[in-house]
Amino acid sequence: MVSSKEKQKARSYLFSHHRKGFGIQPHKFAASAKELGVSFRELMRFISLQYQRGAQQSLSNQANLQRIAARGG
Repeated sequence: MVSSKEKQKARSYLFSHHRKGFGIQPHKFAASAKELGVSFRELMRFISLQYQRGAQQSLSNQANLQRIAARGG
C-alpha cells in the first residue's frame, strides 16, 4: 500500500514527463517502484526498455514472416 504523498509524487513525475502521464496509473507506478525498491526514474527506464524489446521483437517477427512469404511457405 502506498501513501497519498507517494501517489502524488508518482503523479507529478509521470505528468512532468508526458502530458498524459504515459497512461500509467500513479498509484500502480508508486506501488511498483516501492515494491522493487527503485526510483521512479529507474522504473521508467525499465518500462521503456521492455517496450523497446517488444517493438524490436515485433519487427523481427515481421521480417521473418516476410522472408517466409517471399519463398512461398
